[in-house]
Amino acid sequence: MTAAETRPQPIIPPEPGHEPGPDPEPEGRLRPLDRRVLQAIALLCAVPAILVLHWVDETNGIQKNLKPREKVTSVQPGQIGELIGAQWKVVGRQQARPLVKDESNDVTDLRVAVAVRPKDAASAKLVGSYGIVYRLVDDEGREWSALASRDGNSDPRAGAAMLITVKGTVPRTKADSLELVVQAPKTARKGEKDPLPSLRFEH
Repeated sequence: MTAAETRPQPIIPPEPGHEPGPDPEPEGRLRPLDRRVLQAIALLCAVPAILVLHWVDETNGIQKNLKPREKVTSVQPGQIGELIGAQWKVVGRQQARPLVKDESNDVTDLRVAVAVRPKDAASAKLVGSYGIVYRLVDDEGREWSALASRDGNSDPRAGAAMLITVKGTVPRTKADSLELVVQAPKTARKGEKDPLPSLRFEH
C-alpha cells in the first residue's frame, strides 16, 4: 500500500436510542398533505360565497328592472291627490262576494271608487293609458294587485271628472284596513333613474 492510498473509514453504528430519523420540516412550513387539506377547505368556503354574491347581484338587478323605485305621497281621507297632472280622490269603498269562489281562503272583492279629473290633454292621455298600476296594501308591507275599470265608455277628457272603480280580491279580515296605491306609468318619468310617483290613500 502506497502513501497515496487512503484507508476506508470504519462505519461506526449509532448509539442505541440515537437512530437518525427523517429531516425535520423547516419551522413555519406545512407538509404537502396539510397544505392540500387547507387548500381544499378554502376552495369549499369560497365557492358558496361566490355563488351567493352572484345570486345577490343578479337578484338586485332583476328587482331594479322589474320594480322601479317609487316616490309615494300620502293622501289623507277626503283629500285630493295630484298625480300625472290629474286630481285623484277616493269617494267610496265597498265589499262584494268574489265572482270566483275560493274554498280554501275567506276572501272578498274590495272595490274602491276613485274620482279623477285630468287637467289637460296630456294628463288625460296618461289617465287613459294601461301603464297605471293599482294595488291594495297593508301596514306590514303586504300587497294585493288590483284592476281598474272606467264607469261609462267615454275616454278621459281635460277638465272633466270621471269615475274609476278599482277592484281587488283580498282576505276578508284585511279588507277594512287596506289602502289604495296608484302608481304612475313608466312613461311619466322624466329620466330612467327617476322614481315613479305614486299616491297612497290613507284609510
